[in-house]
Amino acid sequence: MRATRRRKREGTGVTARRVLAAQLAVTGGAVLALLAKEIPGIVREVRIWRMVGLGPGPRRRT
Repeated sequence: MRATRRRKREGTGVTARRVLAAQLAVTGGAVLALLAKEIPGIVREVRIWRMVGLGPGPRRRT
């Protein structure tokens, strides 16, 4: 039986792993930017929910 050898490919191209890492970095950055942009609105919504009695905290209305 013949032993098979794997040859190293000679190339200067970008590997799939590097492309995936770059895509994850771009996606993570976009998510963080969107979250940072939306934080004031989220805080405002939480305040409204607490004023009407939704969310954590003691239940005053019975």
